[in-house]
Amino acid sequence: MPTPHAIEAEVLDTVHAFMNAWMQPAEEAVDGVLAHIAEDFTGLGTGPGDYYPNREAFQTLIEREKEEMPYPSDLEVPWIHVRLLHATVALVEAQLHSTIFIEGDTHVVEPRFSLVLERREPRWLIVHCHFSIADAMQEVGDTLMDALEGRNRELERLVAERTAELEAAQAQLIQKEKMASLGQLTAGIAHEIKNPLNFVNNFAGLSQELITELEEEPDSEDRQALLADLKANAAKIEEHGRRADTIVRQMMEHARSGRGERRAVELNALVEEYANLAYHGKRARHPAFQVAFEQELAEDIGEVVVVPQEIGRVLINLLDNAFDAVQERSAGPDDSFVPTVRITTHRLGEGGAEVCIEDNGAGIPEAARARVFEPFFTTKPTGEGTGLGLSLAYDIVTHGYQGSLVAESAEGEGAVFRMVLPASLPENPA
Repeated sequence: MPTPHAIEAEVLDTVHAFMNAWMQPAEEAVDGVLAHIAEDFTGLGTGPGDYYPNREAFQTLIEREKEEMPYPSDLEVPWIHVRLLHATVALVEAQLHSTIFIEGDTHVVEPRFSLVLERREPRWLIVHCHFSIADAMQEVGDTLMDALEGRNRELERLVAERTAELEAAQAQLIQKEKMASLGQLTAGIAHEIKNPLNFVNNFAGLSQELITELEEEPDSEDRQALLADLKANAAKIEEHGRRADTIVRQMMEHARSGRGERRAVELNALVEEYANLAYHGKRARHPAFQVAFEQELAEDIGEVVVVPQEIGRVLINLLDNAFDAVQERSAGPDDSFVPTVRITTHRLGEGGAEVCIEDNGAGIPEAARARVFEPFFTTKPTGEGTGLGLSLAYDIVTHGYQGSLVAESAEGEGAVFRMVLPASLPENPA
C-alpha cells in the first residue's frame, strides 16, 4: 500500500495538472480541465450566483471565461496544503496568484480554493471545488466571472485613459519636432524670401521715380511710355509679392499642428523648393559648411497627390541628416574628401514616384542600420538630435501614403534613403 507521502504526491500531481490545464487556450483548457473532473462534480464560488451543480455547469464557466477573457496569463501558487481524509479521499487548500496581461498592462487576481478529490481507479478526480476572491465585492446573483469582468472593464478604462494620455504626449512630441525642423528652415526661408522682397523694394522705388517723371512730363506719348513702365513694375511687384506670400504660407503650414489637405503638386517643384530651403538653412547655421549639392530631377516625374508640408517635412529630415553626415566626415583627416549630397527623382514603371537622397558621409554603423527609423533612436551626440526625425518621416510615408522609406548603407561608404510614393493613395491617410 502506498505511503501517505506518496498519496499526497499523487494528489498534488493531479491538482497541478488541473491548474495548468486551466491556463491553456480555450479548447485545450476545456478538455484538460474536464479530464480531472468527476461526473458527479459540484462547485461553489465567491458570489451567490457561483453555484455549479454538475460537471456541465462547470464546463460552461470555463468556456465563458476563455471566450470573454482571452488574455495570456501567468500562474503562481504561493502555498498549497494536502490533507488526507482517507486513503482514497483528500482535501486540498491553496492560494493562487494569477497575473493577466491586457494590452501591455497587468491585472492580478488572487483566488483561494479548496478541492475535494477521490481516488477512482486508476486516478484521482475532483468531486468538489470551492473557489473565491477575498476582496471581490459581488452583488446577489453575481458569479466569479462577473467580478472578473467588472475588474476587466475598469482596467480597460484605465488603459484607454493611459493610451489617450500617451497619444496626446506623442502629438506634442511630433509638434515639437515639426517646430524644431521649422527652426532649421528659418535661415533657408529668410534666404528664399529675400529675393522677392528685394524685387518688390526695387520695383517700388522705380515706380515712385516714374510717378515723379509722369507728373512732370507734359508730352502725352512720353506719358504713355512711362505709364507702360509703371504698369510693368506693378506687375513685377505683384508677382514677387505673391512669391513671398507663398513662402510665408508654406512656413505656416509646416508649423501648423494636424494634417493639411491633399492636393496635386509637381513633385520636382516640391523637391526643389524644400531642397533649397534645407540647403540654405544648413549654410546659414554653419557658414563654413561646403557641399557639392546635386539635383537630378526627371522631366517625366509629373504630379503626385500629397499634403505638401508632410512630404516637405520628410525631405527636410532626410536632407538634414545627409548634410550632417558629410559635414561630420569632412571634419576628418582626409583632405581630398569632397562632401557630396545628391537628390534624384524618377517615375517608376507602375506609376509611382521615387525620391532618392544620397550622401558620401561615413555611412550608418551596422548595429544601427536596423534601428534608424525607431522613435528616439539617434547616433548623434546628446543634445544634437531628438531621434524623432526619421521616425516621423517613416510614419508619414508608410502609414500616411502606404509607400516605402528604406535606408541603404555600407559603413564608410555613405548612405542612400529611398522614398517611394505609390501611384494610387489611400483616401484617408492614417
